[in-house]
Amino acid sequence: MAELLVRTIELACPPEHAFDVFTDMIDLWWPRGHRKHREGRLRLAAIPGGALVDRAPDGTEWTMGQVTGVERPHRLDLHWYPGSAAAATSVEIRFADREGGTTVTVTHRPLLETTSIWPQRVALFTSGWEAVLPALKSYIEET
Repeated sequence: MAELLVRTIELACPPEHAFDVFTDMIDLWWPRGHRKHREGRLRLAAIPGGALVDRAPDGTEWTMGQVTGVERPHRLDLHWYPGSAAAATSVEIRFADREGGTTVTVTHRPLLETTSIWPQRVALFTSGWEAVLPALKSYIEET
């Protein structure tokens, strides 16, 4: 079994706010260097069957992930596309209430069809989440 990638961050806000910022304001805080198009605009439809889409300035769109489950404001599940919809991985994002705020936990794992490439991809995903989660924290703390 492939190892799970788990990253956690503490936020000084309630889960409802953390979830709303993560989903509804994703374009404002998601790092530009972690998008398909550096100048693209992100939108996330946080409903089952919705998608995380990066729209380039020329109008072309890249689906970064497909929403597979939502329990607002506590959980968001995605099939994550690491460059190809044929090579999806699974991302579960939990927003847990804690005294004084929220613990956000990202669990990223391969799906059956990506188990063989997971060892080569996990370092890139680790680097990505280690940039994305602090960007979320910074945005919440600064606004």
